[in-house]
Amino acid sequence: MIKTILTVSICFITLLLHAQNTDLPGPTPQLQTLPSGSYIIAMDNTLQLNSAGNFNLKAYGLVVYLLNNNVRVKWAIKAGKTKDGIDFTGTAETIKPTLVAAGAAKNFKAGPFVIFASDTTGVAFLIDAFYAANSLTGLNRPTIFRLTADVTNVDIRYDLSGFRPKAAILTDGGNQNIHLAYMTAAAIPAISYATSLGTDLLINCFTFASEPHNGKTGTAVNNAINAIKDFVTKGGNFLAQCDAIDNYENNSLGRFQTTGGIKVTNTIGTNYTYPNPDLSLSQYEGNYDGNAGGSVRDWKVIGTTINNQHSHFKGTLADTMAIGVSVSKHFNGKGGLVFYVGNHDFDPSKAAEINGIRMYMNAFLTPSNTNCPLLTFTPLDAKLTQFSGNTQNGKTKLAWTVSNNESVKQIFVEKSLDGTNFSLVAVYPPSTNTGISNYQYTEVQNVTKTYYRLKLIDKQGSSQSSPVVFISYQESQQPFIRVLNDAGKDDIMISYHSNKKDMANFYVYNSSGTRVYSGKHMLVEGSNIVSIPATSLNQKGIYFVEAINQDNSVLKTKLMKL
Repeated sequence: MIKTILTVSICFITLLLHAQNTDLPGPTPQLQTLPSGSYIIAMDNTLQLNSAGNFNLKAYGLVVYLLNNNVRVKWAIKAGKTKDGIDFTGTAETIKPTLVAAGAAKNFKAGPFVIFASDTTGVAFLIDAFYAANSLTGLNRPTIFRLTADVTNVDIRYDLSGFRPKAAILTDGGNQNIHLAYMTAAAIPAISYATSLGTDLLINCFTFASEPHNGKTGTAVNNAINAIKDFVTKGGNFLAQCDAIDNYENNSLGRFQTTGGIKVTNTIGTNYTYPNPDLSLSQYEGNYDGNAGGSVRDWKVIGTTINNQHSHFKGTLADTMAIGVSVSKHFNGKGGLVFYVGNHDFDPSKAAEINGIRMYMNAFLTPSNTNCPLLTFTPLDAKLTQFSGNTQNGKTKLAWTVSNNESVKQIFVEKSLDGTNFSLVAVYPPSTNTGISNYQYTEVQNVTKTYYRLKLIDKQGSSQSSPVVFISYQESQQPFIRVLNDAGKDDIMISYHSNKKDMANFYVYNSSGTRVYSGKHMLVEGSNIVSIPATSLNQKGIYFVEAINQDNSVLKTKLMKL
């Protein structure tokens, strides 16, 4: 029994240290092979520039948008690298916003985000949707690369799969607009942040909280500090900027990084260093402007440091004790980090100040233990109930029906010539109808075979993709029917190819022969997508589908309820 307990204890300590070691100095490398076909969201000043020639902050918004849409994103940071060091080198081609084929060797720095090849299905469509939703054009669209050869020994610091970053921007100091402006500059989806007094951090699924300049005192500030203390000790992450650092660290309720508080110095000039360039907060390329302005730009520790405090920007020579950016950790596991960043505000048009905003975004994207996406992101209310397409008089005509139309934000129409590589061809705003609404899209035909699909974006930023409709401009095929998805929580989508305009009764029977669904659906000549409610199938097992048209022709298939 003693040996068993000892073994379990050692295993627990090992796991605990491993969890801590992703966030603290001296992180353990976690090397993986990044396969050919994987996507890379570059995060450096060479491969990710906007139209002004600065780092494109919208890359952060894209990462959050993809996480909100259940894409498995990972964060590559090479342990032990020096300031502005390379995370990995790979042969890659540009895939978005415009395909530039033929791979070339590229150095990826400043913490690129990667999507393994096996997880890229549908991601290109989501990237186009992000561009469209934020009205991004030209170089203001984040650049995405695709590997054309495997890359070994890529250090994956964080697997962000299932992580839904959500920020609470505190209002007790009255300067919340500073951090709200960072979110806007980076095109962070609106569902991923909100203002807060700090009292709701653990009940509204916030993963991160931030306090801009706050020189106030009193009950509201004390309540916020107490709430932050509770939040970080349970694994939430927090960032204080400018006077909020002085306020939180010199309040006896706070003391997140020191035993005796801090003394504001504001003395760091041109002599400084970056002590931990391989940790998440310091993933940016180039210099950080430690003198951008504000009442608290740097400080010195009174007493000693606590809670694994470590610096990310500090003075050298005569200012060796001055600190401009620091972090502490208060939780054994993911998160529990307290970030201090000096300066009052950062200008998104200046490279050295953009790096201040980048530190804010890096803190926001560092995983926490307070992630609860099922509460934060609700299922899409709007549903695609029917989708069809045919060709008439040299034109392709698509038609679809949406239920709960009032919750739709946008509808994207995407087209492909090979059924694999799709591109955006149209964006529809929602109609003014409530409940059920019908839509149409028409374009001139110019090839013999085309594939189409739709994407519904709701007002909360969630999305739903349609099955693919195949349009052939050759002679009409014989009618056929097939089920496009196994039944689960989602409605069943059935593809019916009709060789004429028609109407059909659809019936679904369980394995005992009992009819569990019946419905009448109009058909166009060509491809039709018919939706059958998942609630019609209340038991697991095999079900049989029967479609009878106006000529009493019968088509049959079967589906599986999982």
